[in-house]
Amino acid sequence: MKNVVLKCSFILTMNLLLPFLTEAQQFWNTTNEFWGGPKTGITITHDSVIIVSTNRAVMKSTNECEQLEKVLSASEIYSVFSTKEGKIFAGGLGKIFFSSDLGINWDSVSIHSNYPVIEFAENSTADIFAITSDYDEGDGVYYSGDHGVNWEKRNSGLGTHLGCSNIAVDKNDLLYLTISDEQNVGFGGLFVSDDDGLTWEKISVSVNLLSNPIRIGTTTGLSVLPNDSIYLSFYGLASNYLIQLNIYKSINDVRINNSWEVLQLMGFQNWWEDFVLNDIKITQNGDWYSSTSGTVSNGGTCYSTDGENWEILDFGLGTDILGTRSEQFFTEKENGRVFMIQMLDERIYKTNKSLYTGIRDPVQISKPISVYPNPVTNGQKITVQLQSNSHNNFVTLYDITGKTIYSSPVTSTENKIDAPGQKGVYIVEVVSDSQKYSSKLFVQ
Repeated sequence: MKNVVLKCSFILTMNLLLPFLTEAQQFWNTTNEFWGGPKTGITITHDSVIIVSTNRAVMKSTNECEQLEKVLSASEIYSVFSTKEGKIFAGGLGKIFFSSDLGINWDSVSIHSNYPVIEFAENSTADIFAITSDYDEGDGVYYSGDHGVNWEKRNSGLGTHLGCSNIAVDKNDLLYLTISDEQNVGFGGLFVSDDDGLTWEKISVSVNLLSNPIRIGTTTGLSVLPNDSIYLSFYGLASNYLIQLNIYKSINDVRINNSWEVLQLMGFQNWWEDFVLNDIKITQNGDWYSSTSGTVSNGGTCYSTDGENWEILDFGLGTDILGTRSEQFFTEKENGRVFMIQMLDERIYKTNKSLYTGIRDPVQISKPISVYPNPVTNGQKITVQLQSNSHNNFVTLYDITGKTIYSSPVTSTENKIDAPGQKGVYIVEVVSDSQKYSSKLFVQ
């Protein structure tokens, strides 16, 4: 089992921080609160209550981490998660803690495992899944259909190696699971389930120009994103060659035995030896956040505005208690402010890089059209107004990934359509004869 030594020299900490003090405003800033010990997770509930886990506690803040209140003490905490309805879960050693009132009261349940609960996921019917792992050892997947009161193992099809790395669920309630196999002998890989984990199917992973199928060893990232794609990052083997890859595929093609696309983080000539990403988050305004683990010289926050061109940033970023750059976890307030913890780093970070509310120029980006009200509450009507009623007008509404939400011809200068039901940033586009006009729409 992993034993974390909670000792960190003040002098070492200051030496690590000083090189970034002059540039901290450029990306990450720290909150006022460093206390509570090394952090293990972060989530947000009820749009504004931030929940942070440390290795021995769960804390909450209602003022953007300017102050933190300890709401749970425990011998070991490895993860924290909040459901759509606002229930909070914390993963312990063979135990799951849960609260339905923002941490005022807690219950706990043993899952009869000797391994840490490292991650949770939730499907559209509010079923909860938890995974266990200590490196590549574990007890697999646990399922709860009663909001976390009772849990059962669901490992059929996973084999004998049950050290899980990541779990995710897509909009169709297809579950994705990664199993780690540090010896690269074939037990690890990507698994899917379409029956809430009752049975699992291993997915063959292949990439053009490599010896296939690829043998996945250690997985660092698994993300199902709003563009309906799954992103997978791992260390593995192609024939007898070590590879380090970030790959992606449409969720509709995961079970089809064809090549995955490669996401090149660093642009190396040997593209199969890339830096590997951890989990990815796309913010409401379309920014991409991830991290790559490593030393001070090569680890850090990975940031992109389009998912294709990436920067590794360390402005204002410290290290964990072991002096390295470790996996980062991100959460976002409804105004676009991003909060982050780095695994076993005592700090909590925040950035305004992805703020979008209060920006008024998107109300009318292109003069020939205007969109109002903007911002708009999800589900309300918006008006797309044209300055003139040209022939062949066509209005289309896209989300930030380019997916068409609405499309229709228009015959009037004033056209009312339903705003999307999900919060975020959208593009309203009007095509008139050979001209094209667009405006951003912010849905709150």
